[in-house]
Amino acid sequence: MKTSDRICLTRRQLCHLVASAGLLSLTTAAGAQQPVVAATVTLVVPYAAGGVTDTLARALARRLSETWGNSVVVDNRPGGGTVIGTAAVARAAGDGATLLVTSFGFVGNQLMLPSLPYSPSALAPVSLIGESTGVLLVNPSVPARNAAELVAWMRSRAAAGANPVTFASSGNGSSVHVMAEMFGAAAGVPIIHVPYRGNAPALNDLMGGQVQAMFDSTGALTHVKTGRLRALAVSTAQRSMLAPDLPTLAESGVPSLARFDAGSWFGVFVPATASPALQARLHANINAALVSKDMPEDIMKTGVEPRVVSQAAFSEHLQRQLSTWGPVIREKNIRPD
Repeated sequence: MKTSDRICLTRRQLCHLVASAGLLSLTTAAGAQQPVVAATVTLVVPYAAGGVTDTLARALARRLSETWGNSVVVDNRPGGGTVIGTAAVARAAGDGATLLVTSFGFVGNQLMLPSLPYSPSALAPVSLIGESTGVLLVNPSVPARNAAELVAWMRSRAAAGANPVTFASSGNGSSVHVMAEMFGAAAGVPIIHVPYRGNAPALNDLMGGQVQAMFDSTGALTHVKTGRLRALAVSTAQRSMLAPDLPTLAESGVPSLARFDAGSWFGVFVPATASPALQARLHANINAALVSKDMPEDIMKTGVEPRVVSQAAFSEHLQRQLSTWGPVIREKNIRPD
């Protein structure tokens, strides 16, 4: 199946999900011209401009501005491992004028930080935007063509008393850092984590051979095509539509990886003081925007697979995330930068 076919199929599937949830009826042409608030709507992104979360927020802002007929802007508030921007939205009025577009940090901080300047319950999950898988990458000098061979090599090195395999990441406490620790724990051998300030310098050193392995997004597959990196598997339970030929870690044949399932996510939150009716309208408008013209393609260009789910399903997803990441974060005492 061609990429374009997969994109079209995905939009049809997303539209079906929206329609089956009874949400399209809330976004009629008449309702679409009514802004949720009279003022400008701000999408707060607790990450620096230019990253995946920021790119998704800006794509969503354009569609929501068209839907509501008023200005929707993105406000980047990085710092504190997403705490600064998240806290600002948690303190905001629940009138729909201020929304949070965030990802792993919302769950990660609940597990990594002993205290937060806000209660996670002060934010209500509105809509899941999408999910992304981690791609297990190695430098071509690593003698492994698949995940099973990598695990066997790591175990043989450990048995011989050699130094543990080095795993780069985009920073302490990042989702790819925790994935690497989860992988080492599942393989039954220690790893050496090497944090960088962002994935670009981490990938550069991985290609240069200064580190041996790394989890990153499907965007890194461009370096696989040039032969500078080797991709072994994806981290989620299901294969990625953006890399359908890559097996999952669970498919590797290694018993301890049979239940491996870890990936990142991106979603929208509103202050929990927002009324149920307002939350429902935001949810309907955002979900409709996710299946609007060219939006699925814009999402997938960032390495994220679109998802349209109910508010309840998004809440359940967040609870599963806490269960997935919690054990290794507590065991390894992982803390953000």
